[in-house]
Amino acid sequence: MSKKTKRLLFSCLPYVLFALLATKLGQAWRYTPGLGFSERALHIIEGLAAAFQTPFPSFHPFDLLIGCLFAAGIRLAVWVKGRNAKKFRKNEEYGSARWSA
Repeated sequence: MSKKTKRLLFSCLPYVLFALLATKLGQAWRYTPGLGFSERALHIIEGLAAAFQTPFPSFHPFDLLIGCLFAAGIRLAVWVKGRNAKKFRKNEEYGSARWSA
């Protein structure tokens, strides 16, 4: 494997792990008793207990969708944070040096 492929693989690994964890959350939502959102929100602990009985991720399409959306949201947040971080200069003053003298 090339160095570039390894770097890409290791940079994507945390997002894959977040996605697998989020599939369990989707599975918990499916296992939660109730018909509406409010009923399910009240009994989500029962669904979490049922979903985390096995350590394996769920491969149900709804759960995979939840996992992919969660991982994409985390990746978007990291990208935006990194993009904004490039705009600032460390240990430098902004603007006031122009007006001094």
